[in-house]
Amino acid sequence: MNISSLTTRLVLTLLLVLLPLAHLHAKSLRVESDWLSANLQQAKLLIIDVRAKADYLKGHIPGAVNFPDNLSYQNKSQSGHIVKPDSASKLFRSLGMDTDNKLVIYDEGSMTKSARVLWMLEVYNFSDVKILNGGFGAWQEKNFPVSKEIPDITPSQYVVQIDNNKIASKFSTQLATINPHQVVIDARPQAAYQGKTSSAKRYGHIPSAVNIPVHDNFNTDTSTDNIKFLLDEQKLSKLYSDINKDNKVIIYCEAGTVSSTNYLVLRELGYNVSNYDASWREWGNDFNLPIEN
Repeated sequence: MNISSLTTRLVLTLLLVLLPLAHLHAKSLRVESDWLSANLQQAKLLIIDVRAKADYLKGHIPGAVNFPDNLSYQNKSQSGHIVKPDSASKLFRSLGMDTDNKLVIYDEGSMTKSARVLWMLEVYNFSDVKILNGGFGAWQEKNFPVSKEIPDITPSQYVVQIDNNKIASKFSTQLATINPHQVVIDARPQAAYQGKTSSAKRYGHIPSAVNIPVHDNFNTDTSTDNIKFLLDEQKLSKLYSDINKDNKVIIYCEAGTVSSTNYLVLRELGYNVSNYDASWREWGNDFNLPIEN
């Protein structure tokens, strides 16, 4: 074998090794209101308004369909468990959603509701999903058009597919607490993490969990009480610099809602991350599970 052939083989081998890692590279999962305004007519683009129906009817981004965030739960008042496949499938079909769509999700501006729906859609194998940074509030600040027109919807033929790598359970989270190659992150406020407050019967946090509250992901210079903007990639990389990218990450909060924002950010940064949907409401109420405080 000559040197040229050997070099070619080495290059091809290196590419085969590196290609799988490309999926771990940073990938933006957000768009700005300026971009969305300029791309409203883009082919296959579907805009998802996750606010309550009453708010949607008062005015929404032109062409948006309404998918209230509570529909991402089996029963939001009881737990954070993700909506079951049969219900999810009927919902996606009724809204004309399929996996070849380019989806942009927005909420009122909190970012947590849109992040929750983004995570849920990724669990159900939607691969081209982004959120509107700053939500509807950011859209209105720019004085972009608002519509009350309800778009005509052609039902889709969506077929259920589930990416189990993106959702954590009580069992997988329990295993993560004793696995040196996995990290658990608590996205609740510091007071909840320290056991000073709790939405469950017990106080504290999941053993081994580190605390990175959801509000740390937002830009305090541009955000207001009602409209949140995510930090840029450089600042977010610094925030999560202690989390090894070679480790699997599991995120939790009270009910898998605000932790979805951390999930989104970690996905952008290239981490392998799952969201524990039942979160502290399940763990903190199960006296058979260990806690720390």
